[in-house]
Amino acid sequence: MKIKSRTGAVLLLLLLSVLLCSCKKKEPEPLPQGIATASLCAVGDIYLSENMMVDALTGHESYDFRPLFSQITPTISAADLAIGNFEGLFSSGTEAGYPDSLAQVLAQTGFDILQTANSYSVHNGISGLVRTKTVIEDNGMSPLGTYRSQEERKKAPVLIREVNGIRLAFIAFTKGFNGFGLPADSEYCTSLLYKDYDTHYEKVDQNSILSLVQAAKDTQPDFIIAALHWGSENISGISSTQETITDLLLENGVDVILGAHSHRVEKVERRTVLTPEGLEKECVIAYSLGDFCITDPQKTATSIVLNLEFSKDRATGICAISDLSYTPVSTVHATHNLDHYAIVPTREAVSLYENNYYLRVEEDDYTAMVSHLEKIEDTVFPTEPPTESESTDPAS
Repeated sequence: MKIKSRTGAVLLLLLLSVLLCSCKKKEPEPLPQGIATASLCAVGDIYLSENMMVDALTGHESYDFRPLFSQITPTISAADLAIGNFEGLFSSGTEAGYPDSLAQVLAQTGFDILQTANSYSVHNGISGLVRTKTVIEDNGMSPLGTYRSQEERKKAPVLIREVNGIRLAFIAFTKGFNGFGLPADSEYCTSLLYKDYDTHYEKVDQNSILSLVQAAKDTQPDFIIAALHWGSENISGISSTQETITDLLLENGVDVILGAHSHRVEKVERRTVLTPEGLEKECVIAYSLGDFCITDPQKTATSIVLNLEFSKDRATGICAISDLSYTPVSTVHATHNLDHYAIVPTREAVSLYENNYYLRVEEDDYTAMVSHLEKIEDTVFPTEPPTESESTDPAS
């Protein structure tokens, strides 16, 4: 009996111990420490001239675009994410547009996102829009700003990318389609900045803009990036409606504006904004990044790659744009011993020429690049606002 009594007491103590342990409040997992970062590079218009297409032609309907992009690949692929404004369509062979092989090379160059909300969105109708999106996706990239159907737009109006625990929401708008209207019953296919998108571009469509910004905010991102196809072709300067759109976007939650379409490099601005919640935050506006990859025969054109770094304190959740810089890039028609078009990092190309590297650019290209670098420096981060008579075109 004594032995049984002791055994029962031991079992009772064990049972009480288990119950106490199970009732003990579980300590929360410690929050990850340190600062997370994510890098984004952005370029302007990705567009090829007819001469550049001929240069890439290797046989009957066969193209090799690798020589054009090979020298710039390290610059683009170095970022966690890369985005560009794709000024064109991928054709089925019977319509105007680029061959699918260009999409493959853009992906190999390091592009992750191609803006498809621009002048070319519906040039081949909705079928062209759908095929372009499909080709981009089939090559591992994400199209931004166009939708195949109302259902697709409703399901995923915003592109979300997460890098190192930092959640980025991308949205896109276009000013119009070179004066053309949308096909009938296809208002869903993209987002417009203007109500009069097919005429004067004077009536800002605030409801449309705010609706998409709110959709982005609903995804609870750390940052919202808006890619805008806006401005006037071959004209420098910021219009009053662009200023209105900028204020509307930033004051309602957008952190970064990436502009394209004017074919000019415009200023990049850092601006402190007071949010509707009464908080101050620093935003970035790149009004126009210029033409990324087009030039005329025997000419040199220079644009920029915008480099952004986003940071997030893992413990507090505080987010900031922690770094901003740019890399000048130039498109040339030929280098010594190589007769083809090529996009090159401008500063590196200048250095290689000055050191007599055997694959250096031609003398005319070198002279143009040195001139472009000076203009770009004054344009991107201007110390004084340019006068109306001053041209800020770095390729002029």
